[in-house]
Amino acid sequence: MKKFLVVLFSLFLLVGCGKDESDIVKKFESTVNELKNYHLTGEMEIVNNEDKYNYKVDVTYKKGNYYKVSLVNKENNHEQIILKNDEGVYVVTPSLNKSFKFQSEWPTNSSQSYILETLLSDIMKDADRSVKEDKGGYTITSKVNYPNNSELVSQTITFNDKNLPTRVVVNNSQGLPQITMNITNIDVKSKFDKDYFALNSSICENCDNEKPTSGTLEDVVYPMYLPTGTTYSGEEVVKNDGSERVILTYTGVKPFILIEEASGSNKKHETTAVSGEVVQYANVLGILTDTSLNWSNNGKEYYIIGESLSPEELLQIASSTATVAITK
Repeated sequence: MKKFLVVLFSLFLLVGCGKDESDIVKKFESTVNELKNYHLTGEMEIVNNEDKYNYKVDVTYKKGNYYKVSLVNKENNHEQIILKNDEGVYVVTPSLNKSFKFQSEWPTNSSQSYILETLLSDIMKDADRSVKEDKGGYTITSKVNYPNNSELVSQTITFNDKNLPTRVVVNNSQGLPQITMNITNIDVKSKFDKDYFALNSSICENCDNEKPTSGTLEDVVYPMYLPTGTTYSGEEVVKNDGSERVILTYTGVKPFILIEEASGSNKKHETTAVSGEVVQYANVLGILTDTSLNWSNNGKEYYIIGESLSPEELLQIASSTATVAITK
């Protein structure tokens, strides 16, 4: 009996040492904090009800809070870039040769499935996180912080033997995957200077756009989601200086206006200073305030304003414009 207890105690020590949660977390923390640069690539799938959106993701980081994130919608090849440097944060749309500039705590003010620093932050803030060792690596499950999407509650991050993530799955309250980020490569030896994160490195100044947009609204897109008690009221088409826009009006309990515009590509880059926060929700990457949302997709610009709408309702309406409504 005594011999059996000694063996059992020895096994306990071996297993305990091999699966010490704090040691595993500290390894990832040390890995991230020691990085001076990294270049991450991968593919991301976002689920929104019955729809799925797939993106090519390219992230560049330089210590000192410099970020450049390229997100390309694989369905229509629409690219947007989130850029952070000493001047602020930019959301750049190369196809329109336009950008929005604002001051923001992005990316640390919410979870981001493709940025190492925010993955680490989520893990460190969750005292109830769980760690599981797998062959050749381990997984960590933690809570997430998506302020404008209450459906997203947890994430499971898979790591390799170099303490770097290879896959991030963000789940809803039912445990169903809503965001899946498959990381194909993280180059920690790459080097970048500050000029790489300057705005002019992501735009085309004084040149013809390779794929210019026409400035004509070929199709008007109507939201499939409307808050209860809100209905379509009417629309107006406005043409001015080579641009065309439609103003959709919705009335009722939570009235709002949706503006769609095809203004064509600019030969000279246009930067607009705005207030708000950068947010990604399903197929929408835009600038969100308490009462409005700006975003672009597939050659068109969109703007919603509704003082009675919550930020999440603004995003739900915007993401539902991915499908042309049969009825208004």
